[in-house]
Amino acid sequence: PLFEPTGRNTAAAVALATLRCLSEYGDSLMLVVPSDHEIATEQQFWRSVENGTAAARAGRLVVFGIKPSQPETGYGYIEVAGEKDGIYDVSRFVEKPDLVTAQSYLTAGNFYWNTGIFLFRASAMRDAFTAFEPEIWKATEIAYQAATSDLSGLYMPLELYAAIPSTSIDYAIMERASHIAMVPAGFRWNDLGSWQSLLDVGPSDNDGNVIVGDVVAIDCENSYIRSDSRLLSAIGLKDVAIVSTADATFVAPVSRSQNVKQIVEQLER
Repeated sequence: PLFEPTGRNTAAAVALATLRCLSEYGDSLMLVVPSDHEIATEQQFWRSVENGTAAARAGRLVVFGIKPSQPETGYGYIEVAGEKDGIYDVSRFVEKPDLVTAQSYLTAGNFYWNTGIFLFRASAMRDAFTAFEPEIWKATEIAYQAATSDLSGLYMPLELYAAIPSTSIDYAIMERASHIAMVPAGFRWNDLGSWQSLLDVGPSDNDGNVIVGDVVAIDCENSYIRSDSRLLSAIGLKDVAIVSTADATFVAPVSRSQNVKQIVEQLER
């Protein structure tokens, strides 16, 4: 395992894993999978990954896309063009759209939800970093070369790792690289990035609530209510998320999950 002493977003994490792969396993294929996603069909997942290996071995960065079933505004999209042997050419990545735009993507038929799952040769990602984000690559390399290890894994020095520019792999590489390939995902996928998604995948009661921990909920509907410490009581709530931890409490409409990041950024400041 590789241990980050502080979060520097996904570009640093991918650069670090790529360095590790090159030094320990050579120019192997690498698969990047976000940890906060639900993949419910394991066999179909690995079959989809296998479908992308030929393009990845040829040196292309490969992304997996989900054919949209509704005009979802909480996901990023991939626009694709030509197709050969089940592999599509990516025209562009698109940020989370508004409802009208998302509906137009659905109608167009050549847009896919971006799962954020990537497959590539380690050398292809290294070359992309040196072309587009050499500063991130160099800073990560310095931190990696100074790492210490014990039985549990490899540890980066805090001061060196904190010096790596913080940005996402999407902004740093995927939205700038050319000749990216897309494989349609044949697996069930849910980005657990919204309260609604947690309601969709969690064990719900007869009123559509997902209750976690020491909670008393009376006359509540379609709400995500979680307590990690003391008793949490709620009455007459609908479409609301409440999360109570030992040191903080969060309350918001289920539909406003995108604003959580703003709160986190404000707290960090």
